[in-house]
Amino acid sequence: MPRFRYDKDLGDLVEIRDRSNYFDDTPKGPNLIRDIDGYRAIGADVASEGKRPWIGSRSEHRDYLRRNGYVETGNEAPRVYDDRPTQRQMQESRVHDIKRAMGDYGSNTGRRG
Repeated sequence: MPRFRYDKDLGDLVEIRDRSNYFDDTPKGPNLIRDIDGYRAIGADVASEGKRPWIGSRSEHRDYLRRNGYVETGNEAPRVYDDRPTQRQMQESRVHDIKRAMGDYGSNTGRRG
């Protein structure tokens, strides 16, 4: 005679069978990773007369980027490259200024040493 138990998560009665209500630890057969979900492109496409195309696969995504000259950047903040001096360069500059002010280069006193 079958036995049943109410499962709150499922909201239904579940039949209790000996050792058969447990999942196997090892899946059987090949596991496939599905492709990306389709999406509407944000930018215009030259092949679609300037409209936003529907992208349905990774290969379509790569072709779309290549065709329009777009570069995929991700969602991270861009790194800022500027001409500010590094900490080491600032320290070397201060050492140079102190030595010059103390007369180590002979510019203030006319003598070295």
